[in-house]
Amino acid sequence: MTLALAATTAGACTAGGRAGATAGNGRNIVVAYNNKINSLDPINVEYQQANVVLQGLYDTLVTYDADQRLVGRLASGFALSPDATSVDITLREGVTFHDGTQLTAADVAYTLDRAARLARGAATYLTGYAGTEVRDAGHLTIRLTKPNSLILGGLSKIYILNSALVRRNEGTDDAQSWLSANDAGSGPYRLTEARQGDTFGIHRHPGYWEFEPARPDELSFRLITESATQRDELRAGNLDVATTLTATDAATLTGIDGITVRTSPTNLESVVVFNMVDGPTTNPAVRKAIQLAYDYQGALRAFRGGAGSVAAGPLPNTMSCRPDLPPAHRDLAEARRILDRAGIGELTLTMSFQPSSTVWKQEATLLQSNLAEIGVTLNLEPIAFADYLSRLSDRSKIPQMMLLEEFAQFPDPGALLVRGYYSESVGTNRSGYADPELDALLQQALASPTAEQACPSYLRAQELIDRQAITLPMYTLEKSIGFANRVSGVRPATVGSGVSVPDLRLSAGGAR
Repeated sequence: MTLALAATTAGACTAGGRAGATAGNGRNIVVAYNNKINSLDPINVEYQQANVVLQGLYDTLVTYDADQRLVGRLASGFALSPDATSVDITLREGVTFHDGTQLTAADVAYTLDRAARLARGAATYLTGYAGTEVRDAGHLTIRLTKPNSLILGGLSKIYILNSALVRRNEGTDDAQSWLSANDAGSGPYRLTEARQGDTFGIHRHPGYWEFEPARPDELSFRLITESATQRDELRAGNLDVATTLTATDAATLTGIDGITVRTSPTNLESVVVFNMVDGPTTNPAVRKAIQLAYDYQGALRAFRGGAGSVAAGPLPNTMSCRPDLPPAHRDLAEARRILDRAGIGELTLTMSFQPSSTVWKQEATLLQSNLAEIGVTLNLEPIAFADYLSRLSDRSKIPQMMLLEEFAQFPDPGALLVRGYYSESVGTNRSGYADPELDALLQQALASPTAEQACPSYLRAQELIDRQAITLPMYTLEKSIGFANRVSGVRPATVGSGVSVPDLRLSAGGAR
């Protein structure tokens, strides 16, 4: 079952106007982001907020286009071997880094080797990486220790570094300190300001290989945590792009002259992850009862403004290669019967959640109330996302339950299934789940050189995950972006999440 991504647009009407319109001066654009950025080291590409800025500073070898097809960026040619154990890359000619240094295969090898050394973040997209053979300045072969058909998709998440510049600033931590506030990229913009936890500024790179005059000269990124504040700043003219609006705040901007609101389906799913290592959530009766207790439709309407669809399986409803599973539903009577048949009486659980979002607090509180209706006590534990990620490297520290928004970092089923459920995916397998049958299915998919060949194994894997109730998938979300009409090219990123910064343009007449 495949659902195509579509977008709906509202705005540019005349029910009041955007005041001031002073956000970007001349050819500048101001963009909001909503969570603290601690480092701009590309190794941290998994952090959604850091990636908002990183995608303007760096380029990848490949990416996905708007039709979710893999296309070249720094690579003019790429080919996965029939046994999925190597990738041949031909580099695009004439690409320079921001300091004028020519891109070569040595830069790619250095970037991949560095990620493997650091063994975190971007390294999770290089499973089985054995090394890179540099054949000449423009050609290289990536070698793997075992089949991994996800390697090409994974390369869409690896930002290529200027190896000479990074080596000069390696220090004692592989340049992690230096890269936290400096850039070594070849992207459309170069870094001009980095105030961690506040404002970041980037300026257009005149030597960019895909230079377009319609790009703004500068982009400023402002930390604005609350959706309502982003809404008000956009309306006041102090902001050009509000990237994380709630459905309610997006609706209030509809019809305001000079503002457009674009709401699009995403590869993003709200989910509760159960601890599958120890404790009461290892009992399938407990997991299934929790699934049946949650008020999916009520939460989607009340907290998400109806912007999404109830989940129907472990993958977002927008992705390809999904089995025909029924949508999640509420049945309190059946939930109570399941617990009774399993001999489960008084039960107390703990769920962690990120307190930075009002919506997450509301969803956590609703689940707490829903479980009370079936005799289960749920304690709520706030946790910062960085602290949560640090706990995943040790299976004994995985939270009993964790409320998350999970998204496919690139549009391939394995981007969620392998990273989230394969027993060897330490640090990204958020439940600690390990099952030989599922591992075998995922290994079959990884050994398949094409998406068509991998799909049957992924379908069976999803059916197994659904049957065992490893998670509580809640709903696939739509996201709203509000922007001033002086800005064009506003669309969700195909790789990662958020807005696609390289696609932002000034509309005709948009410069002041």
